[in-house]
Amino acid sequence: MSARDFLPWLPAGAAPADDAPSPPRRDFVKQLGLCGLVVAIGPIGIRRLGDTGRLLREGAEPWSPHVYLAVADDGIVTILCHRSEMGQGIRTTMPMIIADEMEADWAMCRVEQADGDSKYGSQNTDGSTSIRDFLSIYREAGATLRALFEDAAAREWGVNASEVRARNHEVVHESSERTRSFGSLVATARTLELPPAARIRIKRPDERRWEGRQMTSIDLVPMTTGKAVYGADLVLPGMKIAVIARPPVWGGKAVSVDDSAARRVPGVEAVVRIPETPVPSAFFPLGGVAVVARNTWAAMKGRDALKITWEAGPNGTYDSESYKAALQAAVRQPGAPGRTNGDVTQALAGASRTLSAEYYVPHLSHA
Repeated sequence: MSARDFLPWLPAGAAPADDAPSPPRRDFVKQLGLCGLVVAIGPIGIRRLGDTGRLLREGAEPWSPHVYLAVADDGIVTILCHRSEMGQGIRTTMPMIIADEMEADWAMCRVEQADGDSKYGSQNTDGSTSIRDFLSIYREAGATLRALFEDAAAREWGVNASEVRARNHEVVHESSERTRSFGSLVATARTLELPPAARIRIKRPDERRWEGRQMTSIDLVPMTTGKAVYGADLVLPGMKIAVIARPPVWGGKAVSVDDSAARRVPGVEAVVRIPETPVPSAFFPLGGVAVVARNTWAAMKGRDALKITWEAGPNGTYDSESYKAALQAAVRQPGAPGRTNGDVTQALAGASRTLSAEYYVPHLSHA
């Protein structure tokens, strides 16, 4: 794999030489907390529980009744997190929702990161959408597993499923106080049909054990001890690193580039002009000048050695104070109500005390 695999517009003749070994990163990560990110993007659709008709997987070990879940004979529950961890805690939150709904013991749960695959549904991680878009699916998955284990226990005991209840990683027959662990029920649960929709009951808020409570991130220890694996840790044979010099003003472009000094930096293999995208650019890549090198340090030093003359473009006259004044003028104009509850004017007129305050957030780049 070469730089051209990552930068298809790499000019002919810029093929990299033999790779020099990159310096170790792990200690550097521990000291400085550098991190990277790999975001997998896939289609919106997700394979629901009932799509395969039966949940039986003969000889499968562990039992995988759902695309996000697997349960071993020893009771260990493996939950696949299909969204990217970006510090928002989804690798804890998503498994917690499923495990709570299925009445699993958190100490018996393991979390694995899913590969990029359309069977998991959308894996695009942005806009705070992981829980908003998938909450009902996570709860349905957990509730279905809970119902399956209850049905398995009822079959083994020869009783009605209404007489048993899953509770903290086991199923209890309340009248006789008999119990069976989830692990011991896997063999029977494998043979069962998918419970009907009426049998899958989502918990009431007061039944949930962990919702709204402080839960320790499963990644806290590896992240704080330098053992977590990040996107920036990815190494492929022949892989190169690119660092990009961006226009100082959004929408600007490079008028001229002197890359002679950058090309003399040891480890630098190519300097590539990236075409500009007209603004507003939305999710399209911005322009700039990329320095391709054998390691990150060489790429950064090469970028710093570039001599670029920039053209500011359409936003060159942007002024923060003028923009603030325009926003303040706009917010004082009559708006269209998005929701109306009660009579605000009457309530304010009858209040013994009112408070008024203005808050302003500056126009800043998104993190």
